[in-house]
Amino acid sequence: MKALVTSNFSSNGIERLAALGFDVEFDPIEDRPSRHSVETLQEKIQGVSVFVSGFDGVPAELMDAADDLQLIACPRGGPDASVDISAATERGIPVLYAPGRNAETVADHTMGLLLAATRNIALADRRLRSGQYTGEPREDASAGGEREDVTWGIGADSPYTTLRGPELHGRTIGLVGFSRIGRRVAKRASAGFGMDVIAYDPFVDHVEMEPFDVEKVDELEALCSRSDVVSLHAAVAPSSRGMIGPEEFAAMPEHAYFVNTARAALVEDGALLSALEADQIRAAALDVYHEEPIAEDHPLLDRDDVVLTPHIGSASQGVIDRHTELTVADIEALAAGERPMHVVNPETLEGFSLDL
Repeated sequence: MKALVTSNFSSNGIERLAALGFDVEFDPIEDRPSRHSVETLQEKIQGVSVFVSGFDGVPAELMDAADDLQLIACPRGGPDASVDISAATERGIPVLYAPGRNAETVADHTMGLLLAATRNIALADRRLRSGQYTGEPREDASAGGEREDVTWGIGADSPYTTLRGPELHGRTIGLVGFSRIGRRVAKRASAGFGMDVIAYDPFVDHVEMEPFDVEKVDELEALCSRSDVVSLHAAVAPSSRGMIGPEEFAAMPEHAYFVNTARAALVEDGALLSALEADQIRAAALDVYHEEPIAEDHPLLDRDDVVLTPHIGSASQGVIDRHTELTVADIEALAAGERPMHVVNPETLEGFSLDL
């Protein structure tokens, strides 16, 4: 019995699949320049019973080319980005996934971006590397006290003055979306930084927010107006696409920071840039964009009030280890005749057995 794993996966997971009796072909995407084409996968999937695909597409035509395919696993929180779930369901193929695999890592990245923006960490690094703040050591560093001191200076043009930013303690962070990632950001912001946390999520009751010491806000615009930081953690759906637009940015205080580690589609295209150009908010920190990679001439790249990272919010070994564990545990459950914990189309489990 053969398993094809094109997702990034931990070595322990490959060993556990082999222990089940699988002949495993491991071809992780991190060892390749890009996704496999459907034509390439049609060749590779011959004789494969279990296909574990993270970012390689699994359309209906690929399923039809795989006579032995019994099970698909897509170790992502949103497997429908890679797998045609409807086609798999029609063919009686269960699709496993890994919800919450990147929640801790994205929450970490969110706070990192927020610190980089509020304390001007990214801008300071950029200015140092460009030579703006480099030079000969100051001979007048000491202020005449008993203790020797070293400083860049604290005058009008010094980094101490020009890169000054706010403390997070006592500030209010408004979370748009309060699921796995939003809850972890809330914990970090409240317990770690002493921030007040409010959240907007029409699908989460205030009772669920209370254990996190989070206040539920029923209107998005009200959340924006009350927040020193607005951070997005919602999923993209017809009701949430473009939910942050000119009205929401206009409602934010002029000193507010905007953070997006979720999806760019949540923001009306062009609205953020307009808000920055009009000084409606102080700064933004982004990991996601309407087009990726971002164009080399995109105006956001020229702004000192924006911190940018190239969609690396979930780029950690911890994510790979976590989604490997979730995926392999469910495959082991199926091999033992038990019900898996994380399956997108549970209706396919009726009468299903994994033939080993």
